[in-house]
Amino acid sequence: MAAPDKTALKAQEGSSALLRGRYDVAVSAYDEALREAGLPPARQATILSDRGVAKWRMKQLDDAAADFTKAVSLNPDYALAYNNRGNVFLEMNRPDEAFRDFDRAVALSPDFGAAYANRANASQKLNHPDVAEKDFRKAIELMPASSVPLNGCGRIAAGAGRLYTGLRYLNRAITLNAQFAPAYQNRAAIYAALKRYDEAAQDLDKVIALAPDNAALYVARGQAHAKERRWQPAFRDFSKAVELAPDNVPALIGRASQNLERKRADLALEDLNHAISLDANAAEAYFWRGQAKYGTGDAEGADADLSKAIELAPAYADAYRFRGSYRERGGRRDEAIADYRKALELDPLNRDLRDGYKAASGETADAVVKPLAPAVDGWEVFRSATGHYTALNERYPKMPVMLETQGAAPAEILEWTPLKETLAGIGLLRYRSGEKGGIPYEYVAIIDLSRAQVAGIEPYITGDAKSKWAWTQYGVTVTDTDGLSSVYDLRKPRQEVPQQAARRDENPWSTVFGGGGGGGGRRGGPSIFGWLFR
Repeated sequence: MAAPDKTALKAQEGSSALLRGRYDVAVSAYDEALREAGLPPARQATILSDRGVAKWRMKQLDDAAADFTKAVSLNPDYALAYNNRGNVFLEMNRPDEAFRDFDRAVALSPDFGAAYANRANASQKLNHPDVAEKDFRKAIELMPASSVPLNGCGRIAAGAGRLYTGLRYLNRAITLNAQFAPAYQNRAAIYAALKRYDEAAQDLDKVIALAPDNAALYVARGQAHAKERRWQPAFRDFSKAVELAPDNVPALIGRASQNLERKRADLALEDLNHAISLDANAAEAYFWRGQAKYGTGDAEGADADLSKAIELAPAYADAYRFRGSYRERGGRRDEAIADYRKALELDPLNRDLRDGYKAASGETADAVVKPLAPAVDGWEVFRSATGHYTALNERYPKMPVMLETQGAAPAEILEWTPLKETLAGIGLLRYRSGEKGGIPYEYVAIIDLSRAQVAGIEPYITGDAKSKWAWTQYGVTVTDTDGLSSVYDLRKPRQEVPQQAARRDENPWSTVFGGGGGGGGRRGGPSIFGWLFR
């Protein structure tokens, strides 16, 4: 019987240690494997690449990069080694070199899904989101069971303001891997942007359980609690973040905001002064310090800090609002009106701003904020100074709908369809959402009026293609043109009552899904079957 191959045994030992997270043991085993004389170049390259992975995991980035470089010099067609070196370059904040390595890996192995996903990460670092999104989509095609590229697509969509698109990708990522922390963290950020703070906090609970020493996670959860006026858990989270990272500026600002709620302006000022000493461009620190100073009677200092916040962040609507309020109290009426007006332009649907402007000027907010087009069934579209579009219907004042758009064209309402019977209280708002690359888009917002919440915004038309909408009595499954499916359980099933079976020539849903009329504006549009099932 032939003697065991010592190199193979040591390489296997290294691989086993690598899988167990014993990276130092893995490096030692690979070192011994590489001492054998006469190893073929390709075999050496494989062991060097594996040792590089172990060193990368140990944060020995320069040594890891050296191993991968040696591997590709021995085997220039080794796609995996290029991919691995690219990951090290990304961690070393060298995205240009990382992109070139991932590009080489893809050229050598066109079906290498991970390399596409990694090249997308490099493109994001290089601020090329469209290129990154294309690579993530290719990775999804090649690795449909992987959460990683879905998370990447979700992150890109959210960064472009397409929050509900991001939500669809992240929901799918979490369905595939319920322990994938990055997807929960990114979804929490989207929930917070959509003002769904309870759901944001719940996602952050899961991430914090997996990474209990990450200060940024406590800051994010503290912010979600604060938005829901849960002051005690917010204070605990910000305090924990400061304990973990004493120089974390957002944590200091968050704790200061809670100390203001606790009527401890002295402690708030300590944290805010420290935050500004660490980051003199932290607009939010000046915003909160302005409020702290006003609370201690320093109106001049408050005005100066709020003005500094506006200088650093010209789209800071709340800074204009508070400065306007303080100026109004100080008898500076014209300046206060100007501040309220600017704040309204930035945040046109904010009730506090509308009331403040009316009280100071005697005019309604409609004098400043005007809809882009005539109402369709009561729905009007408004554009903020920051370029975001929101649909509002006076019949549903608590139900503003943030609209996703493609390209620069404004959103245009096409049809409002209230549903009936088992789906009563659900409405479908269809709108034209612009063009991208010459491709027209239409979307549908699924609105739960009884909960005052947008359940989701789904694509309806993408160029010449249409999404598939499969309805049941209590919900719908939407499959977009990329094959991504989202399930909406809009109502809870109730006990069925036996009914006479429908004739074969009858549509049993015809009484549920009526036309587009809802009173006021356009009436008698195509039925839901007409535009969802053509």
